[in-house]
Amino acid sequence: MIVKAIEQLEKADIEALISQEVSEGRTIEYKEALPGSADSDRKEFLADVASFANAAGGHLIYGMRERRVAEKTSGVAEAALGLARINLDQEVPRLQDMIRTGIEPTIVGVQVREFPGFPEGPIIVLQIPKSWAAPHMVTYKGHDRFYTRDARGKHPLDVHEIRAAFALSESLPERIRRFRADRIPQIVAGETPLPVPRSPKIVLHLLPIAALDPSTRLDVAPLATGSALKPCSQASLHERLGCSTQL
Repeated sequence: MIVKAIEQLEKADIEALISQEVSEGRTIEYKEALPGSADSDRKEFLADVASFANAAGGHLIYGMRERRVAEKTSGVAEAALGLARINLDQEVPRLQDMIRTGIEPTIVGVQVREFPGFPEGPIIVLQIPKSWAAPHMVTYKGHDRFYTRDARGKHPLDVHEIRAAFALSESLPERIRRFRADRIPQIVAGETPLPVPRSPKIVLHLLPIAALDPSTRLDVAPLATGSALKPCSQASLHERLGCSTQL
């Protein structure tokens, strides 16, 4: 998987997918060529994009060849060849227009970037964020299907998954309001992990939306290495934040 933001990616990060034999999965998919003009190509492209947005987000990488086993693609990156004879000034707007007109509701935050310097031409990477307006439906020419992703790649959402996706999207604002409503009385009552002075306060809530998503899974393996975050005193916490203990 790719953990960097697309602005921070470098050519070496693309090459590392080859040397580390990174396989396709929930957050990454390889394509040797850009989608063509046929309806089937457009629907496949839109399904890929929507599946990332409806799941955990991820990257579509164009110009990558997969290792083949018994004449079938294995999903493992084998070579970063790049895209030959393409006009980026035409292709990037074409991809963006397909996403804008072929998926509802609109997916916000899709980014496209080219990486030159490969044997046959540039690599194109699409970064699709996890969407909190999900589920998104592919609507091109009446296709009208929902897609998501797991470790095996994309697949259509079934009825139960569609219902759960809509329920999560609709309940998020209320969950955030409920968190704030519950938290304020706890702060006033002094029921906080660290003591808070009784003087007047300005309270800023920073709540990761992913924390409210039941599908979120955290990797607890680093806890066994001793490299995890450790509790600190109130004084050291405020010192690190660069703020006073009283407002």
